[in-house]
Amino acid sequence: MSLKTIKIFLASSSELKADRDEFRIFISRENDRLHKQGIYLEILQWEYFLDAISDTRLQNEYNKAIRECDIVLCLFFTKVGKYTAEEFDTAYQIFKDTGRPRIWTYFKDAPLNSGSITEEFNSLLAFRKKISELGHFKTVYTSIDNLKYQFKNQLDDILPEIGMPGKSLQQTVDKTETSANRNEPKRNSFNEILTRRLMEAIRVHSPRAAKFLENASRMAADWETQSLFSDPAKEIIAFSFVGVLGIQLRKLMAIGKEEMSVNKLRKYLENCQLTAKRILQLLCFSLISKLWDYRKDKNYTLSPAQTVICKNFFEDEFELDINGLTSLLKTLISIFIDNELDFPITELNDFSSNLQTESDFLKACSGLQAINVLSGNPPFTESNCSDAELHLTVVLEHLKFLVNYRMVSIKSIGYFEMRNTKPHYLYNYTVLGIDNKSNVNQERINYAETPINTDAVLLYKGSYQQNLNLFPFIIDVNALAFEGGAKICFYASHDNTDKSLNYVFLEDNSVVNIVNTGTVKPGIDFNELLLDPQKFKDMRFDNVFNLFNEAEKAITGMEEDEEDIDDDFEPSFLK
Repeated sequence: MSLKTIKIFLASSSELKADRDEFRIFISRENDRLHKQGIYLEILQWEYFLDAISDTRLQNEYNKAIRECDIVLCLFFTKVGKYTAEEFDTAYQIFKDTGRPRIWTYFKDAPLNSGSITEEFNSLLAFRKKISELGHFKTVYTSIDNLKYQFKNQLDDILPEIGMPGKSLQQTVDKTETSANRNEPKRNSFNEILTRRLMEAIRVHSPRAAKFLENASRMAADWETQSLFSDPAKEIIAFSFVGVLGIQLRKLMAIGKEEMSVNKLRKYLENCQLTAKRILQLLCFSLISKLWDYRKDKNYTLSPAQTVICKNFFEDEFELDINGLTSLLKTLISIFIDNELDFPITELNDFSSNLQTESDFLKACSGLQAINVLSGNPPFTESNCSDAELHLTVVLEHLKFLVNYRMVSIKSIGYFEMRNTKPHYLYNYTVLGIDNKSNVNQERINYAETPINTDAVLLYKGSYQQNLNLFPFIIDVNALAFEGGAKICFYASHDNTDKSLNYVFLEDNSVVNIVNTGTVKPGIDFNELLLDPQKFKDMRFDNVFNLFNEAEKAITGMEEDEEDIDDDFEPSFLK
């Protein structure tokens, strides 16, 4: 089979060399996937982007390279190279004249030391203003994983248009449509039902949503069909729902706005299912975390059946699907009711009726579960997406109370006590979710007089200092690894071969495996451990593993098999 080569010109300044190298590895892995489809991605790159070419004025070589490429990808952080703006003009002119290459500019949004800001930063601001005036679309990325996720989605969308061999993917879209219908412009109705019904559902909890509905309904009865009204409504929904769920909803709404393609239909179906799955996981993790906390001072008991279901959660080698999560949620709620325990999410007191057979909630969950079958059997249709959207809407309507909650990731805590003053704790944390139209997972710092858990992902209502700690069922890998930004991962499964834990990174659903390195051993010199960055990092990840096992033993009351028990050792600073 002959391969169609897609040439990608990768451009960035030297400060982003690490991101550039990681991106090249990502493209190599994509080639493993795309090879079966007859596609090969070729990276063209100069180490210092276009500066070297511009210095020698080899414009002809540059023009030739651009004309031969299908995609130009530009990465920026704190500066734009000496002649980069001029060279971008050339590439942009070629695009206007010939329709190719596709040009993407990605601007990295990451923590920045003030000492690293120089006068070159002005070149970045000027360049951003310039491309904005050209009407060129720019994209922000927060990490290399985020960049890879965004580019993969865009790549899947454009491959059929830039020369995929054989039959176009678009030809598989709903074969029941007539030629006349395909030629007529069709209104994009994705997310309309979801947007209207969720706004109406959350208005009792959100003054912002209530005020919007008052104004929009007065101006247009079908406001959800008009972007003038629906776009701000979608932002309100994404802003209102708790933490990671709001981000997931924004992603779903962004997919709904894309041009029609088979890839869009597939992504929309998958993300409807994923949104429901993440919200069910969040509820189950909350209940399991609270059960673990209760074990310290409450003598609750589990029935044999409840014990088995809880133990399966901790030891299953496969991530629970939607039906499995609804079953686990039903069991956990019954444990709280049977033992008269207070729910960590108070609204769950009256939720058990939604988990009865033939309830609207369970029917909607089962409908979303069926997407597993659909995903393996294209062609997909807009009707499939409409059904999935309606099912998801029903699920979220029943869980509308989650707009009252928020999530944060605690990255580090410092202790400060000046002479003759009250001591303070300095929190470095990330607010998970959408802060406003552009800000996601914002880094913040705060002073407080009381300590809370470090390396924790907290769920709270009101003040984050009155919280529920979801660690180690939800973890921030970047916080554990002393890296900027947030990388939130949900627990997925237990690898019974090596006893490691598998987590799913919510941004792209990649698997993060946590293995017990056994860094902390009897007789270890803790001074040496704390001075070795790699060993200190290993210890933090080992805490994920150790606390997960402690939670299992506390909740189920069952010890591990004798052969799996290591020496009972706990470092003094953890006691």
